[in-house]
Amino acid sequence: MRNRTETLEIGSRAPDFSLEAANREGIFTLAGLLQQGTLILEFLRGTW
Repeated sequence: MRNRTETLEIGSRAPDFSLEAANREGIFTLAGLLQQGTLILEFLRGTW
């Protein structure tokens, strides 16, 4: 994904991205999840 710094506003479309599944069994893409219906993304800041 290109390095982006702009802030998304409420209702803005996020750029397409892909993430490895937490169990490392597959990859999720934004486009693939949107094919299943409406999607809400929440980004949490912190340490685990």
